Amino acid sequence: MYRIRRDDTPFESFFFKLPDTFLLVFDEGLRLHLISDAWLATLGYDQEATPPANFLDLLHADDQAASRDKIATMGSDNPTLRFSARCRRVDGSCLGVVWNISFDAERRLYYASAHETAVHLNGSDAHLPDTFVDGLTGLPNRSLFLDRLEHTLRRRERRKELMFAVLHCGIDRFKVVNHSLGHRMGDLLLMSVAGVLRDTVRPTDMVARLAGDEFGILLEDIRDVSATLLVVSRIQQKLVMPFQLDGHEVFVTVSFGIVFSGDTPRSPEDILRDANLSMVQAKAHGGGNYVLFDKQLHDQAVHRLELELDLRHAVDRGQLEAYFQPIVGLADRRLHGFEALARWRHPGKGLVSPVEFIPVAEETGLIVPLGRWILREACRQARAWQLRFADRPPLSVSVNLSARQLAHPDLLSDVAAILAETGLPSTLLKLEITESAMMGNERQAIAVLGRLREMGIRLLLDDFGTGYSSLSYLHRLPIDTLKIDRSFITNLHANPNDRHFVETIVHLAHKLGLDIICEGVEQAVQAEILAGMDVEYSQGFLYSRPVAAHEAEMLIITGL
Repeated sequence: MYRIRRDDTPFESFFFKLPDTFLLVFDEGLRLHLISDAWLATLGYDQEATPPANFLDLLHADDQAASRDKIATMGSDNPTLRFSARCRRVDGSCLGVVWNISFDAERRLYYASAHETAVHLNGSDAHLPDTFVDGLTGLPNRSLFLDRLEHTLRRRERRKELMFAVLHCGIDRFKVVNHSLGHRMGDLLLMSVAGVLRDTVRPTDMVARLAGDEFGILLEDIRDVSATLLVVSRIQQKLVMPFQLDGHEVFVTVSFGIVFSGDTPRSPEDILRDANLSMVQAKAHGGGNYVLFDKQLHDQAVHRLELELDLRHAVDRGQLEAYFQPIVGLADRRLHGFEALARWRHPGKGLVSPVEFIPVAEETGLIVPLGRWILREACRQARAWQLRFADRPPLSVSVNLSARQLAHPDLLSDVAAILAETGLPSTLLKLEITESAMMGNERQAIAVLGRLREMGIRLLLDDFGTGYSSLSYLHRLPIDTLKIDRSFITNLHANPNDRHFVETIVHLAHKLGLDIICEGVEQAVQAEILAGMDVEYSQGFLYSRPVAAHEAEMLIITGL
């Protein structure tokens, strides 16, 4: 550390602890008091050279006036400032720098840290703010954050013991604020959260706005992971109180993804990507939480991406198959129909479980073409069986309808076109919806279901009993059948509470003129109990697992 003036400050020991950090102290006259050795070395001053005595003399002549004016705006009400300006090296070249300055009102001193950018400048290069500073919050932007992280990684190459952490944080349910209060309130919230983040970290750390409601924090020269978690805890504590935004009280939580410095060399982009993956996991856990990155998260993300890319071509490449599970009448023990289920036979991975690929299809929107395919295939196969076994009672076919399909504007026309194309009577088609598919726009969903029912299609409410408010609008839904979830059937014969629940639902459904299908029937005793309750239909491994079309045809021939 180089001392220019003989003023003692409590920050003196702080300088010694950060040998690679660019720090200095100056007073209200902009006279320099302290400069870190690392800063002097970067600017090219050796031990014999005397550095400038004034802060402005460190800067390029064209940037001095603007920098002086910016510093003049600081005070008790505006104690922090961030701006970029070019610095002059001893050899006459210029260095692009972003300054972080804090004002100590009690001692009337300015404490400044500097971050060298990766941009190489000469005397004629333009100023930096528009390139590296976010216009709304005044924070550094993504480019500058990655640039600073690049320099941190270079420092770590020189100092293996250097520890740092990257935090990727996002405001939970930020869209709710934008949609309910408007974008102006959203902008005010972003600025308020930016202020909390900036005020919670040290002057030598960096807070940046990465995009939208997402921020990045770079913590350098930390002891261990616990120091990072302490910062997270302080931020969360400050967010407990609501923000007052133009007369509105707004409560928010923030989710954090954290990457801690490791031994494996990685690029800044990879580190930020991994932090983002961890943040997404934290949001999935309900928000207001943090997740530390591990390699498993990355491997899962890579696997999911590969799955998504392969799934996009699965329909075109003929990799999807329709499987069928029988639905059996409990009174006559006769086969009444099938539920059609999509299966994916991947050329390299074999048969991919629907538990694995259906959520990916839902999230990406691929469920719409996939759902259209399974609907067409189910109707085609059901019509073929109807023609082949014309001497037997016709079998119905049930197809699941996702939330995205239910909201798609082409659903009604697609269903009508598929029925016309395959020749299947609409009365033999059953469409299954879940309660979650109704959430978001219940009125529109009910209208679409009504139109489907007018076409002669029977409608089933799937997974009944697992939702939040099924009973509250059950009487308003244009449905014909309830499917009671397998979770209530598994221990039906051993758990009186499950039995009473099913009895209650069966009684309610019959009062509303609905029939019942119970899923997950695996034991004969369960089927006997359900038959005693006058449940109409059952479905489960007691009769058959989902099987390919040719195996399902054997079930028709043998009559189970």
